[in-house]
Amino acid sequence: MIDLHIHTNATPHHATWTPVALAVAAAARGITMIAVTDHNTTANVITTAMAGMHYGVRVVSGVEIDSAFNGKLWHTLVYGVDPEAPTLLDLCAEVINRNAADAAQLLRDLPAAGFRLPDLTNRDRPPTVADVALALARHNDLPGRIAGEGDEEAGMRFILTHFAAAYRPLGVDEIIGVAHDLGGLAVLAHPGRDKGIYAIPATDEDIAALAAVGLDGIEVYYPTHDAATRERLLAAAQRHHLLVSGGSDSHHPHQELATWRAADLTIVTRLR
Repeated sequence: MIDLHIHTNATPHHATWTPVALAVAAAARGITMIAVTDHNTTANVITTAMAGMHYGVRVVSGVEIDSAFNGKLWHTLVYGVDPEAPTLLDLCAEVINRNAADAAQLLRDLPAAGFRLPDLTNRDRPPTVADVALALARHNDLPGRIAGEGDEEAGMRFILTHFAAAYRPLGVDEIIGVAHDLGGLAVLAHPGRDKGIYAIPATDEDIAALAAVGLDGIEVYYPTHDAATRERLLAAAQRHHLLVSGGSDSHHPHQELATWRAADLTIVTRLR
């Protein structure tokens, strides 16, 4: 049983799995391989791998990187790279630093354009673009807002539509290049998930375009992917010669770990 998409408390602000607790929980569920895929950091990979050795769980090095391609925001999973490789650490730092710089620019541009924003600098960390998007939607009546859309998604959609030049996430193609240079794999996370601006369900055209720039695989098995979605994604993986991955995206013990069958995940042969 395999789970290749899990976040630990190294993921800032919203994940609570500790390395030892994660290893214990995985072993208790009969999971033999997991991947630590924190957002834009590999800080807990080695610690979790050491805990996994004690409890009989193999831990694959991973990271989930905020990225964009063809005008859409995606999350790109990188697997099998030394978590302390300087090039990978530099990539993660660039994502974080660029996001902080873009947020600072938006905090100047949006008020200058007449939008109301609270002071976001009085906190223990620099504001992110997501913080700005959330505040923007909560303090302004945004034109074109979609009914039922969450505040952060509405704010981000507005920024991408009207202030796109101020937000410069790294391209998926750039991340693929780094992953391949370091001998790793790049996989598109939750391509069938429908969660607003951050995970627009990938069309076959999206997948084809990403495959053309070197994407290695797609996360077919995911908790919110129903049978029809999995079937569509499996067909796309076959059509574009992509590896098949799967994970839970668990952020804390209240989100159940996945027990996908190793036989269904073709990526496993490459990670072994």
